[in-house]
Amino acid sequence: MESSPYFQLTCSNDAYRVVPPGASALVRIRFTPNKNKDYSHELVCVTERERIVVPIRAIGARAILDFPDQLDFSKCPVKCSTQKTLLVRNVGNQAARYRLSTQSPFSVMPAIGILDAGDTMQVTVGFHPLTTGDHCGSLAVCCSTGEENIHTKLRGEAVDVNAGLSTNSMEFEKTFITMSSHKTMLIENRSNITAHFQWKAFPTEKGEIEEKRRLV
Repeated sequence: MESSPYFQLTCSNDAYRVVPPGASALVRIRFTPNKNKDYSHELVCVTERERIVVPIRAIGARAILDFPDQLDFSKCPVKCSTQKTLLVRNVGNQAARYRLSTQSPFSVMPAIGILDAGDTMQVTVGFHPLTTGDHCGSLAVCCSTGEENIHTKLRGEAVDVNAGLSTNSMEFEKTFITMSSHKTMLIENRSNITAHFQWKAFPTEKGEIEEKRRLV
């Protein structure tokens, strides 16, 4: 083993040993760290036929953020924002420099920051679906110390709100030329959220896009 101030063999580095077939030999390595950080080294064993390299790793302090494995938004109104707040704690023994990321229709705030060991913070995850149906995604948590990313599964179901017109059809009576007649219908919102509406020729954005392409 090469000389290192942190790893030393308890026997001589150039020691020669004969190990009979089926037997084993005990190798003792002394580790003497001087800081709370990662250490790495190599133990090399050379035989008549091969050279074996054994990696030596010592892992220092780490930040550990206790995100849940899954976050379920259940049923949410389509084209409306729904938010859930997570209380996240750093249960590790080092400050966490983190970066959070996800994909539409999900969002997360704050996206980057620092959380000291033992401290807690609030993370807000948003769900803003533009189409009805089930939506799945993941929330990735990356720390600067290089651990494998944490992934929280995200799921939500977007449904139409209970809102609509008071009638599905309107019939106008006979109207003289150059004259006009009027009928009244109601837009009824039977949900507990504010519904923003706009009159359009097509029920979906996809239909509008296809019509614009056809005209072009």
